[in-house]
Amino acid sequence: MFTRKTMDMKHLIPIFVIFFFFMSTTSASVALAPSSSDTQSFSFSKLEGDQTFSILPTDVDPKLQKICGETDYPIECLTTTVPFLDENVAIIPVSILKVEIDAIHNKTKEAIDKAYEFSMNPSTSRLLPLCLKTCINNYNAIVESKQRIVDAISIGDANELSMELSHNMEHVFACEDEFKEAKIKSPIAELNSLLVKIITNSLTICVDMIKF
Repeated sequence: MFTRKTMDMKHLIPIFVIFFFFMSTTSASVALAPSSSDTQSFSFSKLEGDQTFSILPTDVDPKLQKICGETDYPIECLTTTVPFLDENVAIIPVSILKVEIDAIHNKTKEAIDKAYEFSMNPSTSRLLPLCLKTCINNYNAIVESKQRIVDAISIGDANELSMELSHNMEHVFACEDEFKEAKIKSPIAELNSLLVKIITNSLTICVDMIKF
């Protein structure tokens, strides 16, 4: 299900892209938002070969580049981890996984806030509040799963960890499915897209990189 990427360290970005990278991560969210075309279809394009690291900053720890380079979405891996790493955090898969779990939790809480905000605004579709209610219920399930995931990591229970993350993925898709069935545009598609990418990366790290 999950594919590994071959990291090519020869392609690093110029200074102006470094500036864009950091400007884009200092806003309210901790990660770059995917394009609207990606989020609506949930058909994510993956970087291939030498494209993978063509837009990464030059000062990223090589160990982190290696870990993120082996995920399906290396850019999202970096943008959801780099701002929260300091010299006390060991750059090893399990540490990066814990940071990604925090990112899932934080982005889900942000999605809940957005869903409530949209549900309070007048809408041209009477179905929108119903869709958003379903999303909020699914988001709450993701938030509630965090402690179980943390516990699974601490005791080295790979099966429980994979199951919880997979359930989280299903919750996000369940939210988007509501909008598709109602034939209305999802106002939180970008957040859902990003959540899917972070969860996918977390599963890759869990399954392929950590030996419990």
